[in-house]
Amino acid sequence: MQSPLHAPQYKHIGINTFIGLWGGPTERQLATLKKYGMFAVVAQTEVGLHSINRDVIKGWLHDDEPDNAQPIGMGLYGSCIPALEIVRRTEAMKARDNTRPIMIGFGQGVANKYWRGRGPCNGDENYYSIAAHGVDILSFDIYPVASSTPQVKGKLEYVARGVARLSKIARKDQMVWTTIETTALDPAHAVTPTQLRAEVWMAIIHGAGGIVYFVHEFSPKTREDAIFRRPDIVREVAKENRLIRSLARVLNSQSLDAKFTVQSSIPIATMAKRLQKSLYIFAVAMTNSASPTRFTLRGLNGTKALVVGENRSLPIIAGSFEDQFAGYDVHIYEIPLTSAEN
Repeated sequence: MQSPLHAPQYKHIGINTFIGLWGGPTERQLATLKKYGMFAVVAQTEVGLHSINRDVIKGWLHDDEPDNAQPIGMGLYGSCIPALEIVRRTEAMKARDNTRPIMIGFGQGVANKYWRGRGPCNGDENYYSIAAHGVDILSFDIYPVASSTPQVKGKLEYVARGVARLSKIARKDQMVWTTIETTALDPAHAVTPTQLRAEVWMAIIHGAGGIVYFVHEFSPKTREDAIFRRPDIVREVAKENRLIRSLARVLNSQSLDAKFTVQSSIPIATMAKRLQKSLYIFAVAMTNSASPTRFTLRGLNGTKALVVGENRSLPIIAGSFEDQFAGYDVHIYEIPLTSAEN
């Protein structure tokens, strides 16, 4: 929902797609995005379907958070949008254009069972699996740093919970994305670079194939591009986007069954990939506690683990290496293999 005039700033930090265009898409918005080489996922409108600049549109977007109680005016809220109505709208969009994927963004109820903002949809365990029918990109948002729910506040692992739930619902031809908080949605608790990094990699490790950054703030005043008042977060977003792009071939490869075991006093979530003669282990601490952690390879041999992006390496001795994890810490290891089982 950003102004396309900000496209050069976002492109500079590795953003390639706008999700939603406020009051649009309009011809002017699409022309501006095309000028700066950016893409968009937008509401399906006559302008979008027929614009001379429609090639910048890479997908169609459902109304946001249909699973939440919908505003009906005077500060009141009514029902959610029924799941079968979402299916009907998906089918109608595909009837008008079946060449672009359709994206839906659910609310925090995907991950947060304590959330009451779903209104009459609370307790409907089948809502998401039904509403997902026919959609190509399943997404959701939850902002643990900013959350007003005591059970969720500060618990970054709720990002992973939601991604894991959508990943279980998704068919093989459906992709899961998620939205990451970047600003001070809670004015007393601004997101830190460490928290942002943890949320991004928790999402990817648990199955997210796309990352969306939520960059608004609403207090003490509304600012749509509030990320740019936080230079530390801008640098971190740029850093993580460069890292994701540098690892694109690895991340887009098939995940492996466990080729290693993990010993730690805290929960460590992992994902394993293999590209050519290297094993990659993506690991994130799933709690705000520290612990040494030991990785032991199974059926694979290497002499060292390169810690990607940290300019250090760890020796592998008798098939194992050890590293220290701080709370919500992320480490990515590249292990050149010397020999392996067939």
